[in-house]
Amino acid sequence: MKNIYALLLFVATTFVYSQTTIYSENFGAGTGTTNTLVTAYTGFQNSSPTNYTGNSDIRTTFPSTGYAGASGAGCLFLGATTTATPPEKFLTISGINTLQYESLSLSFGHYNGVTGNSIVPKVEVSEDGTNWTTLSYSRIVTNASVWEYATATGIIPATANLRIRFTNPVNSNIGYRIDDIKLIGNATLSVNNIKKDHFNIYPTIVTNGVICITSESNKTKKITVYDSAARLVISRGTEKEVNVSQLSKGTYVINVEENGVVESKKFIIK
Repeated sequence: MKNIYALLLFVATTFVYSQTTIYSENFGAGTGTTNTLVTAYTGFQNSSPTNYTGNSDIRTTFPSTGYAGASGAGCLFLGATTTATPPEKFLTISGINTLQYESLSLSFGHYNGVTGNSIVPKVEVSEDGTNWTTLSYSRIVTNASVWEYATATGIIPATANLRIRFTNPVNSNIGYRIDDIKLIGNATLSVNNIKKDHFNIYPTIVTNGVICITSESNKTKKITVYDSAARLVISRGTEKEVNVSQLSKGTYVINVEENGVVESKKFIIK
């Protein structure tokens, strides 16, 4: 029994990095000749906790082709918008858990409905749904309406609920299509954050219903706990410990914030 416990502790404090596909979406087989709003579409690859909102739609016209892994069939259509027909067309994807990943990268196929135009849809990411960061990418071919696969550049946060938003710039008068979205990152199987010298969070295998959290200053800390489906289950302030006895057995992630320093750790309730 002691050997098993020691092995669990070893795994819990060892970092193993590997590139992992965190999220992918090819918009299924579309809906035939019918254009379906994203809020009514049922063919997404990902279900809860991933959620889709917006006023764009899924179509089968101009299916993706011409790049490796092009799935064809259904694609996201961000229609043209003018001042006479607000608001701008968009899709927001939420509920993507990127905790325990680093070096995140977002790629997708995109199609410009007008030749000779280098304008591209806006791509943004957010960890709270209020503050958004714009990622950059560009068309390779600007003199033809063709599918291209692009990788955006910019900072994508590690968070329990990453949001990704695609928007057709208002007044562009151009329709765009998006397909084969893929978010990848370097996964660590560790339950420890690299900044483990700032907080001491223990135990990682909880049997008495309490997690202790200490730091050099031992000031009040903001604590949030998420379950394996990225649902927030605890949110409170504490100086030294948090009671998790009300939680069911399983795996969770605890976020600790103090003086602007944030660290995450995975723990198991036995």
